[in-house]
Amino acid sequence: MTAEPHRIETAPGGLTVADIRAGFDPGFRFELEDGVAVMMASATRWQNRVRRHLAIAMEQACPRELSVEMEQAIEISEDFAPVPDILVIDVAAALPDANVYPRSTVHLAVEIVSPGTRRKDRMIRPMDYARAGIPYFWRIESEDFEPVIYTFQLDETTGQYSPTDVHRKLLRTTQPFAMEIQLLGLGG
Repeated sequence: MTAEPHRIETAPGGLTVADIRAGFDPGFRFELEDGVAVMMASATRWQNRVRRHLAIAMEQACPRELSVEMEQAIEISEDFAPVPDILVIDVAAALPDANVYPRSTVHLAVEIVSPGTRRKDRMIRPMDYARAGIPYFWRIESEDFEPVIYTFQLDETTGQYSPTDVHRKLLRTTQPFAMEIQLLGLGG
């Protein structure tokens, strides 16, 4: 029997994080949402460059007990594993064969906004990450192809993110660790 084009055959009840850990690969970049492999929007050159250059700069400042990772899934629940552009995790969770990390090991999730992800990155993912208890969230927007980083910290009283700063030209922060990164030209 041949599967329909673009249809992913799954077990009853849908896919789980265990399937991802076991190597499930539908042949496209995906996030696990409610047990379904959902195709991720294509990244632009600008997004790719900002993600790569920022991650490298963050790694240089990162303390030994933490690790900076790119495009790895976070296990929010058994059937929900979003994939932020960059994340900071406990180094103990950064195993060579890991492709999804428990939410309790994640300190920061970073989303880079694109035309195809505006609603998700500005509204939906912050709610998802806050509900998962991830202490810090950054959203990166483009202003004339220069990155602007909006930083947020989880308010444990409300369970929502509170804005902490807006960084243009220079990212200077102590959370989740101390770093000072030149932003001008990061996407060029």
